[in-house]
Amino acid sequence: MRLKDVQALVDRCFAGVAEGAARLYEPAEPRFAGRASAVWLEYRWYVQERGLAEVFLKWSRVSPQQSPDTEATVLRVHLIGDSPGLSARARSLIDGGTPAPERLLGLFGDDGVERDCVSFGATSVTVEQWARSGPRELLDEQRFQSLAGVLADPESTPEERHEAVQRLSSERSERVEAALLKLLAERSSMMALRVLSEWGVVPAREPLRQALGALEPDNTADLWALTALDRRLEAWDFMSRGAP
Repeated sequence: MRLKDVQALVDRCFAGVAEGAARLYEPAEPRFAGRASAVWLEYRWYVQERGLAEVFLKWSRVSPQQSPDTEATVLRVHLIGDSPGLSARARSLIDGGTPAPERLLGLFGDDGVERDCVSFGATSVTVEQWARSGPRELLDEQRFQSLAGVLADPESTPEERHEAVQRLSSERSERVEAALLKLLAERSSMMALRVLSEWGVVPAREPLRQALGALEPDNTADLWALTALDRRLEAWDFMSRGAP
């Protein structure tokens, strides 16, 4: 499917749903022109009820003028939170496609995410159910304190903090949110920002924007990633203020 056809499909399936943040269409953003990649990207954020549908598009890095008629290789929707309406709209994207679970083999492993994948020729369309609302099983107190201690330790390495955040995120709770926000108040952590943005913890926007401001001018990879996370949090904030 050509990019413009995939975009039209997304437009139809999410017609009438509010977008919580401005779209990120990479070819239209000169600041991302130097990102070292073989592909262009687009992100959109649709919000409804208590859920977020993050739409991700990928295609070859041709000239911006050629993009609309270029084959889209990936259309992926990340369903976050709880919105039956958004879930139904997202799943309508895969109607009529050829089931293609083999395209996912080796890409994600057993990460606990529910995925449905179909293909329309060379275009893979995948719907993923990410984090849902509500608490999860609590970590053992000693285990929690040990992991939180890694985050608080000024001598811990970025790799150790990354792993600790991953393990802490198995528990969705106020104490974990507080531990991650405390970490971000001291030093940046892409993993902590990803987790908090999935959970819709809007106060994470302040340290995220500080991280954006501290980037080196040529660090376009992190500029893209952090900008996308900021837009995700913007969408959650939009929803919390009474999105339809």
